[in-house]
Amino acid sequence: MHTVLIADDDFISLEVLKAMLDEYPLDLLVANNGEEALKLAREGEPELLILDYDMPDMTGAEVCRALREDAQFSDLPIIALTGHQSVSELNACRMAGMNETLHKPVSPDSLHVIMQHYLSL
Repeated sequence: MHTVLIADDDFISLEVLKAMLDEYPLDLLVANNGEEALKLAREGEPELLILDYDMPDMTGAEVCRALREDAQFSDLPIIALTGHQSVSELNACRMAGMNETLHKPVSPDSLHVIMQHYLSL
């Protein structure tokens, strides 16, 4: 079974994403902020991360950058989750080493493409 870590400080967004991921055979790790996501990533050995960009303590890009500094996470697929489509935010995600961006509200189809591509589900 695959392990996926999702992080978002918005309760509703997190619950919607969890509900969409319920259809996949996953162990799901859930974080409510960037610090918690960083801790769970280091402890839980996820195979895919989906990180909200705009979290108050650490942005998703900052979490990604911190993980990419460790060789253990150099190839880990990390997906940005954002409600904005600003060029500066998208560039920050790319520069941090995020693989792709999902835009809120996330559609089941776009999530399925990610799950298929990175986890073959």
